[in-house]
Amino acid sequence: MAAVRERFEWSSNMAAFPPNAMGWSVADVKQWAVEQVGIDAEDADKLVRQKIDGKHLLKMTEAMLLSIGMSLAAAVDLMEAIEGLSGGGGSSSVAGGVVLS
Repeated sequence: MAAVRERFEWSSNMAAFPPNAMGWSVADVKQWAVEQVGIDAEDADKLVRQKIDGKHLLKMTEAMLLSIGMSLAAAVDLMEAIEGLSGGGGSSSVAGGVVLS
């Protein structure tokens, strides 16, 4: 799990995003997915079509991502990044500089 968190460490590029991922807009999620996670725009557009904002992003599962037609590679990368955002589980935490409540 530490390797996942290191991969998605806070960077100066993350300053462009609201500090609480729960408050991210659909556009924020798309930008984060493309610029920070590295998925392609085609897969990121699938998040937009489903209106996935920060609140919903943090509840996503790999099965959900695959069900909207996302490539397996993008789904795996996103799940690793989402785990990094949420600190790997349940309660309020700070991971990668993103505060979740």
